[in-house]
Amino acid sequence: MNARQRIDAVLALQKPDRVPVAPLLDHYAATYSGYTNAEIMTQGDKRITAIIKTATELGPWDMTFLADTANAVLLQMGVAAKIKIPGRDLPENAVHQFEETEFLTPDDYSLLAHKGTVPFLMEVMGRLNPAWKGLRGFMPLVRTLLEYRKHVRMVRARGMEAAVGFIHPGVVYEYFSLGRGITAMSADTFKRKDDILAAGRVWAKGMADMAIMSARFTGVPRVFIGMSRASPDFISRRNFEELVLPDLEYTVNRFVAADITPVLHCDTNWTRFFELFLRFPARKCILELDGKSDIFKAKEMLGRHMCIMGDVPAELLVLGSKEEVMDYCRRLIEEVGKGGGFILSSGCSLPANAKKENVRALYEAAQKWGRY
Repeated sequence: MNARQRIDAVLALQKPDRVPVAPLLDHYAATYSGYTNAEIMTQGDKRITAIIKTATELGPWDMTFLADTANAVLLQMGVAAKIKIPGRDLPENAVHQFEETEFLTPDDYSLLAHKGTVPFLMEVMGRLNPAWKGLRGFMPLVRTLLEYRKHVRMVRARGMEAAVGFIHPGVVYEYFSLGRGITAMSADTFKRKDDILAAGRVWAKGMADMAIMSARFTGVPRVFIGMSRASPDFISRRNFEELVLPDLEYTVNRFVAADITPVLHCDTNWTRFFELFLRFPARKCILELDGKSDIFKAKEMLGRHMCIMGDVPAELLVLGSKEEVMDYCRRLIEEVGKGGGFILSSGCSLPANAKKENVRALYEAAQKWGRY
């Protein structure tokens, strides 16, 4: 089997020839390749060179992210918060940071609901970066999409798959949680439910349209959906079912209807909401966990419903020994990978300071114990 056939097999919950390997790569590509984080975030040619070097020499992996979550343009377009970029606001080898303030105001719910998703995004981008105000914001987006499509072809030429064709920032609750800050968003959950619901319907349709168009343009039939602030670590099940789940179901169903695989990127602990994921179409989604949710419980509850991806914890990759990483990978392969439907990956992104031998251990473990 080649890489694409392995990914297709596990998505259908079938057994490939071996467990596929696909760590989430962003800043670690700079660490391994010798570039600075500033170069990786702002220079596409160095970014793709670093990605290919890392993913081939420490694998080859079956699938790799294109450092989407360390792409300065994508981050400025998809996150409603001021960003500090290495080389501009931080030392060149620092990892980027977001300033969590009340950047979005309560009036922004109605602005989104009345203007629509794209005009609203243009407005927010103009506030974050005056050089992108109005229609000028389209040019960096177009350049980034063209560059992204070229990078997808370069990765495929090396026998690997690009992980996703678009980074969806998540439902409106997620987007505003970062833009308003967790304290203000918690208050909005009780004081502005109608505003969240009205904005959510507009956002869900507009972002789904944009994601489908972008995934088709880049040629990668998978879309990352950011999920963190709507987990049971932050909100109740009642609020999740009222304010988040309808938009999430709409988004997932739109992607599936367009033959695009939703990659549910779940940061923080989602274990108590796992049963709700049974509402999503069977054998059509990838559930990506970051080491905080119980991936073994996910296998028990969702293993016959959706592909599971994860979750070697960041702390193990940084502080653990190679033997400890190999042992954890073996447990993942033997328990979560039993019967198929599993992708071996890092828990969220590879830490920038992960040990090289620990990152390499993922591929070695799949080779040693991952054969079906």
